[in-house]
Amino acid sequence: MGVADRDWCREQPRPKESLAPKIILAVLAVAGLVLLVAHSRHHAVADPEHVVHHELSIGAGHGLGIPIKGAPLYARNDPWKKYLADDHTCPAAENVDVLVNVQASSMICLINFARQQRGLNPLPVSSKLTVAARLKGEAIARCRVFAHAPCGGDPHDVAVQAGYTVGSWGENILIADGPWAAPRPALDGWLNSPGHRENLFRPEWRVQSIYVVKLSSFPGFRSPTLWVSEFGDRP
Repeated sequence: MGVADRDWCREQPRPKESLAPKIILAVLAVAGLVLLVAHSRHHAVADPEHVVHHELSIGAGHGLGIPIKGAPLYARNDPWKKYLADDHTCPAAENVDVLVNVQASSMICLINFARQQRGLNPLPVSSKLTVAARLKGEAIARCRVFAHAPCGGDPHDVAVQAGYTVGSWGENILIADGPWAAPRPALDGWLNSPGHRENLFRPEWRVQSIYVVKLSSFPGFRSPTLWVSEFGDRP
């Protein structure tokens, strides 16, 4: 079991959202962030959950996992199961061996399906946010820190570099080993985390992007997959 930590900042807290750290069971690593970008000003709204879990183990931190067998891919009685598209709707959703561009397309499909189940509009892919998501993924891999600002600076710097400087911008990140890194289990992790779910289901979003990469190494993992999901309310 992992313990949540808080690697985010909040400038304008929402009164209904608790900031208390949580202890949760998961077989993934998640972190979520929403930023409102308006020229030089930004306001962060994020989820305090940041749980690291590794393939077939339960642990309290990097390298402290206790091996287990038969860990479920999804939680028992998962309340968000109906939001997960089947393979006919979104192919290759549980396949970590296909090309990353196929996995990315599957995740876009899965996110749009989940949003439509919620009565929200599907989101086309933004070229600017695609650059921003890639920059964030490359920064995490380069600095070997799983965080929204892995190399320092501000989390929204990648959006500014990509030319996405006005409007609202949101980001979810995830890193996981083995089958839990596939698109559908990854999305299920976000859906079961309040902050990430809020990012996914914000009605003002108009565009999205996905970056996914298989890392040869990362502290505490064998060969994990890294996901960066970004949203914006401008084309």
